[in-house]
Amino acid sequence: MKILTLSLSTSIVLLAIASIQGCTPKSAGADSAYLNKNRGAAGAQISKAEAEQYSRQQGLTADEIRLENMKRRQTTDSIQEASSAASSASSATRSAVGAIDSVRGLLNSF
Repeated sequence: MKILTLSLSTSIVLLAIASIQGCTPKSAGADSAYLNKNRGAAGAQISKAEAEQYSRQQGLTADEIRLENMKRRQTTDSIQEASSAASSASSATRSAVGAIDSVRGLLNSF
């Protein structure tokens, strides 16, 4: 029992450590060191072409996100429309059954 508890505890600790390490950015330290080393130097500046490329990439990323959101909304809307149509059909079926029962009740009373 003690071995099982110890191995379970060890497994949980190792999984927690692995998940924490997986969440931290690997290159953040290297990027920060590069920026600090080149702060104020000519190497720290980006060219006009690089700035334009960065701007284009940001625009494309924003467009991708906008399109993904539109697709998600369209999917949600189509699901809601299908659900509404099914609900209407079910309601119509219940109304038809109710009408048939009413007619049957009237005919049986004679």
